[in-house]
Amino acid sequence: MRIVETPIPLSELEEIREKSGAEVKLAFLGKIERNGITLNRVLVEGSPEEIERFMEKLRLARAGG
Repeated sequence: MRIVETPIPLSELEEIREKSGAEVKLAFLGKIERNGITLNRVLVEGSPEEIERFMEKLRLARAGG
């Protein structure tokens, strides 16, 4: 399990999860504000390998890949 803090909306995270093919579950934990930016706190549940698969796709998606 891993907690991600990101400005990306949960709906977009779900799309990235589907495209990655990773078998993870996403759960919205709430919003926080850091340096004037609203961040979504999202719990990512799954095996370490599947979480890493999702996180790699997330990094590529945010980098324009």
